[in-house]
Amino acid sequence: MSYSAKATTVGNSRAFAVEAAMFRAHPELTEGRFEVHVIGPGTLLFHAVPETVPEAEVDDPVIAAWLAFIERDMLEHPDSLRPFDPELVREARELVKGIAVDLDEDLGDVTLP
Repeated sequence: MSYSAKATTVGNSRAFAVEAAMFRAHPELTEGRFEVHVIGPGTLLFHAVPETVPEAEVDDPVIAAWLAFIERDMLEHPDSLRPFDPELVREARELVKGIAVDLDEDLGDVTLP
């Protein structure tokens, strides 16, 4: 679902005025603290930061948004879910056989052009 918003000024600050329907559909966004991430040119991700969770423990907002999207899609369209094809799983295992993975490896900074 998408909602329209308009850039505006509130006092001496810049703000976004978002249509009321978004707040009715998502009451968790009506108060509290938010982080705003620029995830691409002209694309923002607003992330509600729970007050009870230390900032260091907050999940990656992009991954959290993706997982929320997948969860919502699965709940709204359960008929589109399909089990993995056992042959596809076998091929994937064969493809990565013998590859060592270090989950703590620093992959470096990601920069956008």
